[in-house]
Amino acid sequence: MIDRWFSMIKLPLTFDQFRRLPRNASYKYEYGDGETWISPRPKQYHAMLELGPAVELTPLRVDSEPVRVRALQDADWDQLPRLFASAFSRVQPFASLDETDALKAAHHCLDQTRDGGDGPVIAPACFVAEMEGEDPIIGAILVTNMPEVDLTDFHELRWREPPPPDWLERRMGRPHLTWIFTHHIYAGYGVGTGLLAASANALVGLGYEQLASTFLLGNESSMLWHWRNGFELLAYPASHRRLRERYGPLDDAPA
Repeated sequence: MIDRWFSMIKLPLTFDQFRRLPRNASYKYEYGDGETWISPRPKQYHAMLELGPAVELTPLRVDSEPVRVRALQDADWDQLPRLFASAFSRVQPFASLDETDALKAAHHCLDQTRDGGDGPVIAPACFVAEMEGEDPIIGAILVTNMPEVDLTDFHELRWREPPPPDWLERRMGRPHLTWIFTHHIYAGYGVGTGLLAASANALVGLGYEQLASTFLLGNESSMLWHWRNGFELLAYPASHRRLRERYGPLDDAPA
């Protein structure tokens, strides 16, 4: 769904200028006849966190200011788009959008999540972090429920049919960390890690044992955050190794 916010970029450059362009793993760079074509090629990777026993939450602070983690409330959704746009303003595809389109993209992504487009929202596992002030929310974690499929293979990650009303009581599906974000000026203070700990405790209390997540290749800060917090990177379904395991020699793979 986020792929729709990537755009093609066409630039008149010399070959030397093209050669010195910074690269982003979400794009393909091509040159010909004095023009550079930068085409979106986003790749999503999955990771898995094994949930252990509930842990005692560590008090959070930003410098000398305490940060409170609490359950997400319906009224909080109105504050989240601007926070979302700020949090992702320096990573693709949002870094290439102007302020208006970035806010529109934020609304689109969050509306899809809230409306169940990413699977039912696991409300008890969604939290926000807040400080005192006019705009107190500085971070949020949104967890949805996806089918329990093999993430190292090609599977639809959304429910083909809506799960039954008692899906949460029956612990159906697998929790998925759909969004976690903090305002960019509060990055690096441990707010995201604190939100994850609160969500993991809630999921353990609901009887779940795993939390899946997804990040884009090229978003190094997200990749490192997942690594530091104990997520295990899963095999990419379209890697040559996985294709050989699935189909044998690549010359024999289906077209």
